[in-house]
Amino acid sequence: MTATHYPTASLKPHRDESLLGGHLWIFSGALQQPPHWVEPGALVDVKSARGQFVARGYYNPRTDIAIRILTRHPEEAIDQAFLRQRIRQALQLREVFEPQETNAYRLIHSEGDGLPGLVVDRYADVLVAQTHTLGMERLLPDVIAALQAEVEVKGILLRNEGQARRREGLSVEAPIVAAGEVPQRVQIRENGVQFLIDPWQGQKTGFFLDQRDKRKALQKYARGKRVLNCFSYSGGFSVYAALAGEETRTVSVDISAAAIELARENFALNGLDAAMHDFYTEDVFDYLERARTEGQLFDVVVLDPPAFAKNQGARAQALKAYRRLNTLGMQVLRPGGVLLTCSCSGVIGLDDLLGAVSLSAQRLQRSVQMLEVYTHGVDHPTSLAMPETGYLKSVFCRVL
Repeated sequence: MTATHYPTASLKPHRDESLLGGHLWIFSGALQQPPHWVEPGALVDVKSARGQFVARGYYNPRTDIAIRILTRHPEEAIDQAFLRQRIRQALQLREVFEPQETNAYRLIHSEGDGLPGLVVDRYADVLVAQTHTLGMERLLPDVIAALQAEVEVKGILLRNEGQARRREGLSVEAPIVAAGEVPQRVQIRENGVQFLIDPWQGQKTGFFLDQRDKRKALQKYARGKRVLNCFSYSGGFSVYAALAGEETRTVSVDISAAAIELARENFALNGLDAAMHDFYTEDVFDYLERARTEGQLFDVVVLDPPAFAKNQGARAQALKAYRRLNTLGMQVLRPGGVLLTCSCSGVIGLDDLLGAVSLSAQRLQRSVQMLEVYTHGVDHPTSLAMPETGYLKSVFCRVL
């Protein structure tokens, strides 16, 4: 094959080592000089200080991550054929899902699938796509065409409202149909459990797909128990828990009235009597304070909050919030009960979360047994060369 050439950006000496190790980011400080002649978002060839080809990616002078890598092969053009190949590769990994059991999953997980800045979630016969970077936005027409060619769906929805776009110089946009038709509600299957999702206005792209395996794992602890699901959203953990046994009773708490209503619908969709379970539209911290004051106790407590820290500057405050949340969760947990505690803050590591749990337990003079630890799940792969792209930590504990 004939090599394909793009404008060149040269690295400072020894700044190609992480790239050779598999990393996909080049920070602005690693460049010999910013390639001012290259249009923001355009494709560039990255060369070492010795002039050797290292990688190819897209460039944005507006961000600290100046270049995001797409390929290390000089003969590989970044075009629709390239995108189709990456999508096929991603689809092969998702073949682990039995379609009759699970028809909702993350199809493209950004750097984890070799397409930085792109997220695509599949909900039955609908795709919901997000672009977070200027370079991927410029490739979007080819991305949509490649998705249509490789995935049989009825519609593709673009949800480009993420605040990360502003850092890239992109606008935050209202959802828009990119291809076909996308209904207001989509019914999906996950491990045989049914859910209604709102692809237009729902949290993230409509559902928290990264907690699939944790919802399933919860069932063995929930059978016949009283389960509190905090930040319950559309009732994912609650529905799984209620399906674990007829004697199981759940309490779902979320500040969004629309989410609580959707949770009730999801109970009914799975043949569960919502009247046998409790639902509260309330701030979780307020609810936990009230439950503690009233002396309420649960056998299982699920703490799955939104990200408390979006960046390093919010890290200290986030750690305080995790400590407070886990302390409150333990205070309404029956001795010997199971706590599922989670963090989706990228700047909070597993050790940080475990430290928050440990400090909460020490404060309450309770001991903790760590039972199971989970990350994102098979459809949210991360590169070993880029541990910083991991974000989700979920830990099952027994609190004595």
